[in-house]
Amino acid sequence: MSAAQLEQVDAALGAFSSITRLYEITLEGDGAQDAGPLLVEAFAGDEQLQTPGARDVIVLSTSAQLALAPMLGKLATLQVSLFDGSRASFSGHVSEAAMLGSFGGLARYRLRLTPWLWRLGQVRNSRVWQDKSVIEIVESVFQSYAPAARWRWSDDTRPFMDGAAVRSYCCQYRESDLDFVGRLLTEEGLAWRFEEQEGGHCLVLFADSSADSAVLEDASSAAGGGIRFHGARAGEQGDTLQAFSTARSLNTALATVLSYDYKAKQAVAAGVPTRTAVGGQHAPLLESYDTPGQYYYADAAQASRYALLRMQALEARSERCVARSTVRTLRAGTRFRLTQGPLQGAGGDAPAPAYTVLRVCSVGVNNLPAPARQGLAELFGPIPELLQESLGTLNLGPRHIEHFEQVIAQAVASGYANHLEAIPAATPWRPMLGENGLRQHPKPTACGSQSAIVVGADGQDAASGADEIYCDRLGRVRIRFHWQQETHATCWVRVAQRAAGGGMGSQFLPRIGQEVLVQFLENDIDRPVIIGALYNGQGEGGTKPTPGGVRGESGDAGVFQPAHDHAVAGQGNVAGGNSPLWHGAAGASAAHRNASAQWGIRSKEFGKAGGLAGYNQLLFDDTDSQGRVQLKSSHAASELTLGHLIHAADNYRGSLRGAGAELRTDAYGAVRAGAGLLVSSYVLNHGAGARDPAGDNAPGMALLKQAAKLGETFSEAAVTHQGVAYAAHLGATAPGSSALDAKAAPLPAFLTSASGMLSRDSADAARSDAAGKPTAPADDKLPHSSDAIIAVAAKAGLGVVAGQDIQLANGETATLMSGLDTQFASGGQWRLHTGQAIGMLGGVVKPGEGELGVQLVAASQPIEVQAQSDEIKVQAREEVNVASANAHIDWAAAKSIRLSTAGGANITIEGGNITIQCPGKITVFAGKKSFLGPAGLGYPLPRLPRSELALRPLKFLLRLADTPGLKGHALAHTPWKITHGAQPDGMDFIDDDKLVAQGKTDASGNIKLSDAEEEKLAAVYASNPDHTWIVYPGHSVRLNVETESPDWSDKEKLFHAMQAADFSAGRYGTIFEAAAAPQARYAKEALASLTLKNILPKVKV
Repeated sequence: MSAAQLEQVDAALGAFSSITRLYEITLEGDGAQDAGPLLVEAFAGDEQLQTPGARDVIVLSTSAQLALAPMLGKLATLQVSLFDGSRASFSGHVSEAAMLGSFGGLARYRLRLTPWLWRLGQVRNSRVWQDKSVIEIVESVFQSYAPAARWRWSDDTRPFMDGAAVRSYCCQYRESDLDFVGRLLTEEGLAWRFEEQEGGHCLVLFADSSADSAVLEDASSAAGGGIRFHGARAGEQGDTLQAFSTARSLNTALATVLSYDYKAKQAVAAGVPTRTAVGGQHAPLLESYDTPGQYYYADAAQASRYALLRMQALEARSERCVARSTVRTLRAGTRFRLTQGPLQGAGGDAPAPAYTVLRVCSVGVNNLPAPARQGLAELFGPIPELLQESLGTLNLGPRHIEHFEQVIAQAVASGYANHLEAIPAATPWRPMLGENGLRQHPKPTACGSQSAIVVGADGQDAASGADEIYCDRLGRVRIRFHWQQETHATCWVRVAQRAAGGGMGSQFLPRIGQEVLVQFLENDIDRPVIIGALYNGQGEGGTKPTPGGVRGESGDAGVFQPAHDHAVAGQGNVAGGNSPLWHGAAGASAAHRNASAQWGIRSKEFGKAGGLAGYNQLLFDDTDSQGRVQLKSSHAASELTLGHLIHAADNYRGSLRGAGAELRTDAYGAVRAGAGLLVSSYVLNHGAGARDPAGDNAPGMALLKQAAKLGETFSEAAVTHQGVAYAAHLGATAPGSSALDAKAAPLPAFLTSASGMLSRDSADAARSDAAGKPTAPADDKLPHSSDAIIAVAAKAGLGVVAGQDIQLANGETATLMSGLDTQFASGGQWRLHTGQAIGMLGGVVKPGEGELGVQLVAASQPIEVQAQSDEIKVQAREEVNVASANAHIDWAAAKSIRLSTAGGANITIEGGNITIQCPGKITVFAGKKSFLGPAGLGYPLPRLPRSELALRPLKFLLRLADTPGLKGHALAHTPWKITHGAQPDGMDFIDDDKLVAQGKTDASGNIKLSDAEEEKLAAVYASNPDHTWIVYPGHSVRLNVETESPDWSDKEKLFHAMQAADFSAGRYGTIFEAAAAPQARYAKEALASLTLKNILPKVKV
């Protein structure tokens, strides 16, 4: 172009004022443009629901040196002149500025105007919201774009969202803010549009496009009573539609959704049928079935809500309208009424159909003078081609580009044209992610696994004291991904277990601070699940790796050397995090003697760390030829170790401790077997080729049969020799009966039970066999005791040693037998007590050492033999020798002593007489014979203790006095107690459980007992006849009850009466005892008795 032509263009543009322009653009802070205002040459725009949209404005400037960078981000407004002289505004922020060409002082620029929402598409985030509604989440995203961001919710939105669930966990993952917000709104059936307000544009979010509050009527439609369908002519008084068509597509008849709720353990489903006609009679009834993921719907009502949204989205796409118009005010998200349309009936009174605009693709060409247009085309290129290029960058599909060839041509001719898409206004429009419907819920996928840190209630990743576990009632824990910025935005996540079932499975809950591996159900970022835990620490040392044969670097292996049997080393963590316990060093003794052979499970006590923390563990040691399994709790050092027993200090494998099995604890231990227990040191076959039954006790049974035979033999021998037979052989409580078997004595019953042979088919069959006590071997039988007995069989001997006492007790019989000798040795006293007879039988087979049968020897101190309630019989087939080596022999009796022979000779010592009788002669040999007058010698007889007496009613008349007899002064109002047991030292030393009765004497010194107290005292006395006491201040007196016998002599009656009246502390055997006679005279005087015979009637009850 020549300079003359450039001058003509400048002159033409200079004569083109703002009053005559169709379009004008203004930028905020316009004064900063040194070259003056910009002149709009043309524009192309694309605006649709649920997208930010954009508008390319081609402008001219008289400066080719405009700075483009300062324009970016500025708010620009495109003013469009309407047919009535008013103007419509379309604002946006400059997101792109480009210089398209220049010549001399004239330049052409392109400015791309986008709404503030476009900025959300330029920001990518990864973050989490918890327990927030969609509205709250969207608001929080928009707030970070203030003050440019301007938005509002239409009146229909909040009531509509009342039925939506709060998002318990909502994740934005590697996703732009625009895609994230769009996805949330689409899932809830919400859409957006833009409207112009004073100062710029505003985002309007709405729910129901058919509602007036959601979608407003277009200004041109509202002003003209609708938009007329008519051809384009220059003389039109208003904008019209020049082309209009509709299209119908086969629609889905039923929308069904289903989601599994793992909390309720049931599927939640709903189906919604279409409300529109599917098609003709041959149209198929199609179903849209979708499973959006687990726990997507809380109940059937929510499922129905989302199924309805799905159906409405499909219905909105089953009938679409396209049009071409010159209506400058049309924009996406408005409604218009079409008058005189091609699809309306002629002459009808039906109202004009209304449509909701979904998308508007518009082109405008300013009414520049023809010379200017021609000159600019020669300078910078024709406008149509430039508009085609701009429209190509607006992501328009091929169908839209095809329509725009007509739109551009019309815009060049008339100044403005657009292409639009719409649906009937009565049809609610719902957005859909993925217009092809192949993916209803597209969101960023989380393919593979991620790691995260387990956190506590406040989002902290370090435990506070013993609070190392933080979980809910479902066993879920909170985690925080590494990409999360929010400290508290963590979610409850389920923990996958190796096995899980009703009342069965494994249970592992990661603790606060642990790193865990997370996968996502169906790759859904909102459905994480923990599948394991990770070590993320670094140990102190190591051995050099050889990757590819190249020697690598390593840590200091010397840190392992200080370890020994009782100390750990090289277990530090130099990089924080969590490092493994059994890490494997090397087989050398200086490197823990552990070539990665140890592995297992170890827990840790809450609230402690390092060597102070208790633990439980299951350890496997796969060292070659030294296999070991250990189940251990550090509490009380309780553990079971099997195999190769060694000292161990965490990762260090120490020296040998033994081989086999060790069960130990520093605390209490118990072994219980409800069906019996066998402990044996006999070895069974237990190899791959042969394996004996677990209950096989053949060697032990042989010993038990020998013992049973030994018991039978010696029991019969005891009967033969008139001794006490074996209750274990004959029966304890009844002949041929025992507690183990009602039909067998204890020893045979035990042999039968231990010899049990039970069914091997099943446990129930074995239990059924046990009732019959079978002992016959068979192919379908296994050796097993038929009762819950404990059998101990020791091949080389059995030792039982106790540092203090050994207590053996049983409810029936105890039998100790040996094939040879049995010894009992005691460093102190040895006592043998029985409730019935004691039988000793010796020499049954042959005499013992020294030709002895039974030997009873006291190396020092006396041997005392008593029959406290009956006779002592000493019998021998041959001689009976009684000899005193160094002293004398005393024979004493309370009544008489008789010495007799089979020939009839007899000496009787009875009372004060000696009677000598014989059928033959009496021969006396003596160097001196003396027969003097009467004389006597008292001999104290022992007081023998009594066992428990028969219970009988007793009447107690008890009186306390300072001296015995009638002249004794009564101890009136004196406290007393009656007790039993050991003789008490005083009233204050009587235990409550030993107290029988207590009270005070009356004025006469009598102890008054109630009937209940007398009954109780009688029972206590029958159980403790020698240990019942009356205690009062300074005295403790044994209570003694005697029943008069017809066999008592007069002297026995006297002495019993004296003892009962407290005239003597004990019973005398003869009047010649030193204290007997004076006490008898004292009793006679005190009781005012004329004779000694009258003393007893005065004191007996």
